[in-house]
Amino acid sequence: MFGARRGVRSTRLPVKDDLDKFHERNMASDPEYAIARQLLDLGEAVACLREKAGLSRGELGKQLRMKARDIAIVEEETPRAPAGLLEAALSLLVQGLAPAIQKQSEVFISVQRIRELRPALVTA
Repeated sequence: MFGARRGVRSTRLPVKDDLDKFHERNMASDPEYAIARQLLDLGEAVACLREKAGLSRGELGKQLRMKARDIAIVEEETPRAPAGLLEAALSLLVQGLAPAIQKQSEVFISVQRIRELRPALVTA
């Protein structure tokens, strides 16, 4: 009984591989999905940059005149974040980087792309 289960498990792809394939497939076929995934990646970048800067969500929120829960939405539920908050958070955090690194960073390039794509996310 256990041997049969082990055989099935060994033939399955790990969940992460399945999830990566799911994302790749949906990003290629659904522009709205691709934008949402990019936004989520940017939210993760906000969290990473905030932590590297040694700031709590509350401290970052205070600098942006927002609440900690708004920063949590930017980091964890980015497509639901207020329109300019993601950009403001990233801009503030990227300012802490050296100028040469700012222009080359994936975050800077992604912010540029989001500025172009953001209108597509706003429902009429």
